[in-house]
Amino acid sequence: MLIIALAAHEVSHVFSAILLNIGFSKVKITLFGFNLNADLDDISYIKKLILFFSGPACNLCLYFGFRNTEYYDFSNVNLFLAYMNLIPIVPLDGGNICKTVLEIFLEMKTVSRYIIMTNTFFILCFIIIIHVYKNYLYFLLIVMGLKGIVDENSRLLEKSIIFRYNRYKYK
Repeated sequence: MLIIALAAHEVSHVFSAILLNIGFSKVKITLFGFNLNADLDDISYIKKLILFFSGPACNLCLYFGFRNTEYYDFSNVNLFLAYMNLIPIVPLDGGNICKTVLEIFLEMKTVSRYIIMTNTFFILCFIIIIHVYKNYLYFLLIVMGLKGIVDENSRLLEKSIIFRYNRYKYK
């Protein structure tokens, strides 16, 4: 059931990217689901939000569609998946939604710092949950949060190098 729910979630992202004319070079299957190789820097904020909301929205639709049927276990898996993906840590959809909203109001450097702080906060929360409740499912979320921190630091470093290169190039 989980595999079907995950597949529906990820296919809705791919379908949304196609409908929104968001170009992507390939789709990779990773530990964190599917990964679209797409350059989202030049995509409008609305398109990004639709793209990131499409996965959890699909899972919520499946939840409401199957909750009063004999497939209520499948509906609950979809509800769980929607909630988990809306946790505001990058690379999850919730983190990408928060990041996109922050990009509207703040410069990229500040957004990346907020994302790093938010991921760190949630990682600490997940460590406490693991310690108190002995629920090791949250370990996967810790790994995702760490991946988000590494990605944001890489993005900051890349932007800094490009900025310095362009500054010296035109002197």
